[in-house]
Amino acid sequence: MKWLARLFPTDHRDNETSTDDLHRAAAALLMEVARTDGKVDEQEERLLVEAVKRHWQLDQTEMDDIVAELRERVEAATDLFEFTLPLRERWDPETRVRLIYDMWAIAAADGKADVHEEQLIRRVSDLLYVSHGDYIRGKLAALGEDG
Repeated sequence: MKWLARLFPTDHRDNETSTDDLHRAAAALLMEVARTDGKVDEQEERLLVEAVKRHWQLDQTEMDDIVAELRERVEAATDLFEFTLPLRERWDPETRVRLIYDMWAIAAADGKADVHEEQLIRRVSDLLYVSHGDYIRGKLAALGEDG
């Protein structure tokens, strides 16, 4: 869990958060959406892996390692703040909006967004300072609705 320790340092003088660590945090948020409804189906997993590969070039072995680490960390996390703070501080607004769109794509992979998935994405949007308009545009795009 070295990357998690860098992402959430206890000693801020030692903050060596790398770009890869930020990508892993984003992957954690995508995974959290995928598992919010209690199961990760094949379509959700495929979209998650595609998004990670497309945007952040993490390979499957690294994804498998991250997933194993994240299960424990996400279960123990009291809120999403610890995953979103480094992204909010280091990513530009466009990159944060793109993450919300990817989260919506995973939530809508089964053709609908569960209310819990919707609430999770709303919280992450707020924590990342993504506008409500971008949140809605992401939802409409993912669900194939006119905006």
